[in-house]
Amino acid sequence: MTVASAALYQHPFDARRRLMELNISVEALIKAVEAGHVARLNCTDNDPPFIPGTEAWRMVVRTLRDELVPLGWRKDDPSNYSLVINDSSEINIVVASADHLTCRWPGMPRTKSLKGLFTEAAVLKNSAEDDLFPDTVKADLLRAVTVLNYKTYMLLINIDDEQCRAELSLPSDFDDQMVTDWAERIFIPIPGVDGGVPQKIDNTPDIDVPVKRKAA
Repeated sequence: MTVASAALYQHPFDARRRLMELNISVEALIKAVEAGHVARLNCTDNDPPFIPGTEAWRMVVRTLRDELVPLGWRKDDPSNYSLVINDSSEINIVVASADHLTCRWPGMPRTKSLKGLFTEAAVLKNSAEDDLFPDTVKADLLRAVTVLNYKTYMLLINIDDEQCRAELSLPSDFDDQMVTDWAERIFIPIPGVDGGVPQKIDNTPDIDVPVKRKAA
């Protein structure tokens, strides 16, 4: 798959329209990502180095579930693969950290940490036509695919002390235990950061968001 093949919803209006088509609350996505940013900032220099990223991811997952489950979604954690699921829309969402190309164009983001069996199964499920899978697929991978009843979107997050950006994207290729390509990308319009504004609009004024890591 080439970069140009991804369906891209970059402008906030287009992103909101597409999320409405998928029956996904854009407000829930924004609130979850912002909660992850706050969780990271609440870490201190005395935390282990990996904790800020882990805390950000954890809070995004928790807040996303807090927001969507009352709207008719449900949660599941098969083999600790933390999903939020909409049975009526036949959609799964999983949260994953991604690199600096998150919510950027051109270019394709990659997931940051190594991903396991269920992420590979999600890519296979998303890419298969009419639930037909190659005979060469390993048995354990096929078992994981059967658990994932629906297509799985990834809420890609790129959060540091200075900013947070996110996109909801449909993974389509998996290589070396990382997702490397996407069939669809929906940029989440987070207020106050340029991740929610199309980069081709050059006359958009810069917005400074003061942030400060909590004192140790």
